[in-house]
Amino acid sequence: MLQKLKEKTRPYRNAWQAIKHQGMDILYYIYIYVPHHSELFSQLKKFKDIHKGQRCFIVATGPSLTIEDVNKLKGEICWTCNSGINLFEKTDWRPQYYAIADGTVFNRIKKKIEKTDMPISFYNHKDIVWDRKDIYPLPMWVSLVLDDATRKVIPKLWRKKRMSLDITKKVFMGGNITNVIIQICFYMGFKEIYLLGCDCNYTLKDSHSSFAGYKDADKLYEAADYVAQSMIDDHKCAKATAEKLGVRIFNATRGGMLEVYQRVDLDRVLSEK
Repeated sequence: MLQKLKEKTRPYRNAWQAIKHQGMDILYYIYIYVPHHSELFSQLKKFKDIHKGQRCFIVATGPSLTIEDVNKLKGEICWTCNSGINLFEKTDWRPQYYAIADGTVFNRIKKKIEKTDMPISFYNHKDIVWDRKDIYPLPMWVSLVLDDATRKVIPKLWRKKRMSLDITKKVFMGGNITNVIIQICFYMGFKEIYLLGCDCNYTLKDSHSSFAGYKDADKLYEAADYVAQSMIDDHKCAKATAEKLGVRIFNATRGGMLEVYQRVDLDRVLSEK
């Protein structure tokens, strides 16, 4: 009888733990961020509308990514993220910007990062300790961490996806680093954003590029279908926000499972510049 009661109430107990964890995050924000917020994040103001009206390419690390396509982006304003720095060993292409938000990913590739001549970089100040030239901390807001059962008892309002328009105040973590980069792109004033290597195929065996991935890159801490759906929901929110701002986001990925944005052919886009 007691065991059945425990099983029945487990989602509610887990929900309470998730809310409690979020509360601790809020307290952390109040006691750490608030007193020093201006000092920590005011330097981000220099990026406001720095690329107003321009276009950029976000180079993710999905399995569809090829060195051939990356080389075509020379001369374009580009981003990469996470283990995208592994591309530097295969090409002389370099992005202008880099971003990383997951502390676990950072620790897995930290040694490689320390040895790499990095571009201007943005990182999650809450979960990552990083000290070098031309890096900028982001005031991250992290979503509730929920399992399948718990999500059913948490109000949808609390699980709503969000995008920030002012990265000096907050940046929403979401379920993938591309989501974070898009928020920064909005702040920088880009009017066209192209995604490359953004496959969103976590339900398949190989979800990362063979040459831009890293050890344990495919190791997930949530069910693969949930991870994939969470990423899709992030992109739906990004698209809705972009439309309100008059920004256009295109998917130039060759293949993959992301169908939220209009698909475009990379070669055609580059030839029409």
